[in-house]
Amino acid sequence: MFNDTIPVKKAVFGRFGAYVCSDDALFAWFTAREALTFSARLKLKIPDEEQDKLVEKIIFDLGLTMVAGSQIGSVMRKVLSGGERKRCAIGVELVSEPSVLMLDDPTAGLDSFKAFGIVQLLNRLARTKGTTVLSTINQPSSESFFYFDKLILMTDGHIVYQGDAKKSVDHFKLINRPIPRFANPADYFMKVLTVRYPKRPEDEANVADLARHYRTLNEGSVKAEMKIVKVPVNLEFDPDANMMADTTTQIRWLFNRSWLFAQREPRLTKAKFLQNFVTAVFMLTVFSGLGFPTKLVDDNGPSN
Repeated sequence: MFNDTIPVKKAVFGRFGAYVCSDDALFAWFTAREALTFSARLKLKIPDEEQDKLVEKIIFDLGLTMVAGSQIGSVMRKVLSGGERKRCAIGVELVSEPSVLMLDDPTAGLDSFKAFGIVQLLNRLARTKGTTVLSTINQPSSESFFYFDKLILMTDGHIVYQGDAKKSVDHFKLINRPIPRFANPADYFMKVLTVRYPKRPEDEANVADLARHYRTLNEGSVKAEMKIVKVPVNLEFDPDANMMADTTTQIRWLFNRSWLFAQREPRLTKAKFLQNFVTAVFMLTVFSGLGFPTKLVDDNGPSN
């Protein structure tokens, strides 16, 4: 639900939300600018000139100006760096100007420097655009960790902390689990919350103790805060209205993408033509002698 009032269906999430996968699902032969333009053409119904201005602004905001004309590439065909590809994937979703941006481990596969850059970018989006950013993250550095405003820690399906990221250190100190000096809080939390399966009695006791402290110290304040914080969502919109480009526009741009692929990767295009030709010749040799089916029944009854 958005603000406990609007059910989040497909059309609603498409209007107000965006999701960035852990793996970059981008067309490798697009340049960064073409990828954002392609997304804008399919998602927006505003004039092309306004879309182009929006694309250029996003490119500038994401720090992609120097590589905007470079092809994105892929895991097997390296062109842009991992951090640049991740920023491009985020930009593809930002063209619809979502109120809520969800990311699945956006720092996966990146070194600490590039991961820190992505976290800084997400923090800047929340600060400057008012976007609500929700993200899972795998072992962030201590510097990246404190860029997050709110933190949810879970173990074995139980929430054991929810609240200010910086206050999480004090919370664990209060429950007699102080973070060692100079230790990365995220690394320490991973150690404390780890459950070995099949669970042993000490694992179950640890989970129960953490969950009990959460209910005692955090749950009440979290529920009170949820009544105050609201996502900026227009309550008067039509959930059934289609905000995406019409079918003709979608087909035209998909055709353009295929034509672009044929131009930029002629070897694969020739291989596909050769494959179809060989398949056609093979099928012709197999079925050429069969002729047409004989007539089994004539006007006077079954044939002999």
